[in-house]
Amino acid sequence: MKSLKLKTKLLYLLLLVGFGLVVVGLIGYINIQNIKRNMDTLYFGSLLPLSELNSISSIYHNDLASSVYQWSNQLLSDEQASQNIVQGLDRINTLWGSYISHHKRPEEMAYVKYTEGQIQNIGNYFIQVRSLINDPDRSHPLSLMSMDDNLQSIHTTLQQLITYENAVAKYEHSMLLTQYENALIQLVFFLGVILALVMGLAWTIFARIEVQQQQLIASSETLKHLNLKLEQASYTDSLTGMFNRRYFNIVYEREFKRALRSNNPFVFMMLDIDYFKQYNDTYGHLQGDVALQAVAKVLKTTLQRPGDYPFRLGGEEFGIILTDIDCKNARSMSEKVREGIENLKIEHKGSKILPTLSISIGGICITPTVDMSEDALIHAADTNLYAAKERGRNQVMFSNKL
Repeated sequence: MKSLKLKTKLLYLLLLVGFGLVVVGLIGYINIQNIKRNMDTLYFGSLLPLSELNSISSIYHNDLASSVYQWSNQLLSDEQASQNIVQGLDRINTLWGSYISHHKRPEEMAYVKYTEGQIQNIGNYFIQVRSLINDPDRSHPLSLMSMDDNLQSIHTTLQQLITYENAVAKYEHSMLLTQYENALIQLVFFLGVILALVMGLAWTIFARIEVQQQQLIASSETLKHLNLKLEQASYTDSLTGMFNRRYFNIVYEREFKRALRSNNPFVFMMLDIDYFKQYNDTYGHLQGDVALQAVAKVLKTTLQRPGDYPFRLGGEEFGIILTDIDCKNARSMSEKVREGIENLKIEHKGSKILPTLSISIGGICITPTVDMSEDALIHAADTNLYAAKERGRNQVMFSNKL
C-alpha cells in the first residue's frame, strides 16, 4: 500500500514536471543552460554534506562511546581514553565546521543551529567524562546510561538532519535533471513526444523504487539482528559472561516492583570472594580473572531456575536476585552456592581462614511494602555481607527483616 501511494505521488510529480517542461521550453535555451549550471551546484551542495554528518555520527558511536566503554571495562588506559576523546571531539568540530560552510537555506538554519547546540552539549559532556577519567580520586562515578541517552539524542538529531539533506538532494537532482533533459527535447519534438518520454521515465523510477524497497527491507532485518546482538553485549560482563551492573539495575527495579504488586518475597544476595586482593597479589591478576570465571560458572550452574538472576556487580563482588521462592529455600540456595565455591578447591595461600578460595554471602529475604525503598534492601544485604566477614568469612548471613 505504501509503495502504491508513493508511486501515485511520483506520477503526479512527473505529470507536473511534464507541464513544467512545456513552460521551460517556451522560455528558451538560455534558461535551460541556467538550470544546468544550478543543477550541479545545488545537487552536490546538498549531497556532499551527508558524508560529513554520517562521519560525525560514526565518531560518536565508534570512537568516543567505544573508548569510554573500553576504559570502563579496563581495556583502555586512562591516558589513551583521554587522548581518544580529545581526538574524537576535534574531528567532530572540524567536520561540523566544514558542514556549516556549505550553502544553507533559510528554512534549514533553525535546525542547523539546534543541532550545533546539541553537538556543543554532547562535547561538554565528553569533556566532563575526560575530566573524570583524568581525576585520580574519581569521586563521581561515570554513568554509562547517561552517555547512552546523550548518544541516542545526538544520533536522532543527526539522522533527522541527514534525512533532510538526502531528501533535498534527491528532490533537486530529479527535478532539475528531468527539467534539463526534457527541455532540450521539447525544443525539437512536439508536446506529445515529451509527455511520452516523461511516462517512460516514470516507469523506470517505479522499477528502481521496487528494487530499493527490497534492499531496504533486507538492510532493516540485518540491522535489527545487529542491534539485538549489541543490546545483549551491553548487558553482559565480558570476562565472566554473566549479566553486568547495568542489567542488574534494570532487573532489580523490575522484580522489586513485581514482588510489591504480587505481595511475594523478594530475595537479594551480595557475594564477595574472601581475601581476593591477597589472591591477586599472590597469583597475579590473570589467575585472578580465572578465579572470577570459576566463581561465575558455579553461580550459573547452581542458579538455573527462570527466576534466578546472577550478576557480576564489579571486581570480586557478585549479586543474586531470586524470585518465586520462599526465604527458607533461598537460604538453602545461598548455602549451595557457598559450598559450590568451596568444593572447587582453588588454592589460596593468602587466605587467613582456608587454604582454598571461599566466599562470604549477605542476603535479605523480605516481602516489599509500599513504604520500603529499593535501596534499603541493597543496604541490608550489604550489612549482612559485612557481618559474615566479621564472623570469620566463608559463611552466609541471612535476614528476613530490615
